[in-house]
Amino acid sequence: MIATEIYGAFEGAAAMGGGWLGAFAGLILGFAGGLWLVLRRNGQWAGSAVAWLWVGASVVCICFGFVAFSG
Repeated sequence: MIATEIYGAFEGAAAMGGGWLGAFAGLILGFAGGLWLVLRRNGQWAGSAVAWLWVGASVVCICFGFVAFSG
């Protein structure tokens, strides 16, 4: 209902609601996967796992910035 109030028509509300749901699920799964990568095998690969997680987070932020300011 909140998406309908914000985005108006059903099509827009459904698309944005699905996008937010996917983003939230990706955040939770990414965080859990990152913890698993860092903590497995007593932290043997923790440094490289954290570095790659930062690379992924940076790419996501760059993409968000591009989408937000293009246009």
